[in-house]
Amino acid sequence: EYWYSAAITEDGSLYTWGKNSSGQIGNGTNEDQLVPIKIMDNVERVSLGSSHAGAITNNGELYMWGDNFYGQIGNGVKEVDQLTPIKVLDNISNLSLGVVHSGAIAKDGALYMWGCNWEGQIGSGSTASEQLVPVKVLEDVESVALKVSHTAAIKKDGNLYMWGNNENGEIGNGAEDNQYTPVKILKI
Repeated sequence: EYWYSAAITEDGSLYTWGKNSSGQIGNGTNEDQLVPIKIMDNVERVSLGSSHAGAITNNGELYMWGDNFYGQIGNGVKEVDQLTPIKVLDNISNLSLGVVHSGAIAKDGALYMWGCNWEGQIGSGSTASEQLVPVKVLEDVESVALKVSHTAAIKKDGNLYMWGNNENGEIGNGAEDNQYTPVKILKI
């Protein structure tokens, strides 16, 4: 959906506003929010998926909220929206959210993924439709980017890895089959 917004003030207050059909505003309701509303303190980073959101606090705690139809919140359940922020992981430095899957990089460089896995975009090797809790899929990761149904990560050594939907060759591994585990594509 993407029809919502977020901002972090200088003092670390997180404000959200806009469409709230799945609780993506995080204020405990699913009514649209027409003006910014404060939902968290001590926030360093925020990421917005299609209709789920996540924030990392200044002590590395990852909180998630919003649409959870495919388990993209990471709290072990699916099909139940999370209307307020819930802590999912500790020691997190970065976060990227796709349409219906999620990824977070720990301070030690471990990449955790969860949510929809229809096309292998989680990268754990599983062909299960959903991953309801975070699972570690790669080490020494510098950055991660999530698209609709594929994922890309750059490791600290500069190598680009990709996985997920590949029906149009978007993974870049010379095939057109879905890639269920990270595959090294090139050095950046």
